Amino acid sequence: MQEQEHLFFPQPAFPHYPCYPDYIGGFSGIPSHVVQRPARTTDLRLDQLYNLHFVLGGRGYVDWRDQRYELGIGDGFLYGPGLPQRYGADRDNPWDIRWVHFATNGLESMLGTRGMGEVWIFHMKEISKLHRCMEELLALGRAFDLEQEARASVLLYELLVHLMKEAAPIALPRETAVSSIHRAADYIRANCTVALTLADMAEYAGYSVPYFSRKFHGIIGKTPTAYLLESRVLLAKQMLVSTPWTVKEIASAAGFAQSSYFIHCFKRLVHMTPEQFRSHFKP
Repeated sequence: MQEQEHLFFPQPAFPHYPCYPDYIGGFSGIPSHVVQRPARTTDLRLDQLYNLHFVLGGRGYVDWRDQRYELGIGDGFLYGPGLPQRYGADRDNPWDIRWVHFATNGLESMLGTRGMGEVWIFHMKEISKLHRCMEELLALGRAFDLEQEARASVLLYELLVHLMKEAAPIALPRETAVSSIHRAADYIRANCTVALTLADMAEYAGYSVPYFSRKFHGIIGKTPTAYLLESRVLLAKQMLVSTPWTVKEIASAAGFAQSSYFIHCFKRLVHMTPEQFRSHFKP
């Protein structure tokens, strides 16, 4: 039996959920289900969103770096924003698959570098928890109203927690720079409060500045300096809601030399001032 479902969630009224579904659905028994998207495609906003699939039955595949990975029940894959995407159903035994395209806001510490620079292919011995969360999300999407947007975020977060705790990666032949760049990204985030130069970051990775900058952008999807700035703003957001410190004190603690520059950067990235952001979380 051939079945497919496509459900779009409206943009949330509250802009600060840690994660939020954008487009969800499923395919079952459809041998023509084949997707080929170029890098940085704006199709379905996948230059900005993660794309998660997991297999409930049947067979399919993911193509990555001229190699095909056959997938079956319990397998899945995660593309980070901007990656090229090539996957499809087996023609003789097409998969029963569910997917969710989702946005994140400060989940980097949980997702880590999964799906950044290369597709993350995984296997789960027990897929029922993901399936349950996904079926609840689909039910919400079929009759959605704004009163349910917090529940949609919670269900997606629960799904991602199960995935991060229980999924085992399927090894891929890696570009030699990927591991070094991932370690450098972790180093930048862990040391964002100190004065890091581009040369410091490149030296930590063991590369020249031009090579490091090019590889970092290609694998992580943004420049090293942009990643450093986002790390500092993320830390500042956490301090704004968890401490009584002034904006000036938070700016300094987050690694900004001037509070005026901090406010400028925060407003550019978060689309509100630090004080406005803090007011959203006041009891």
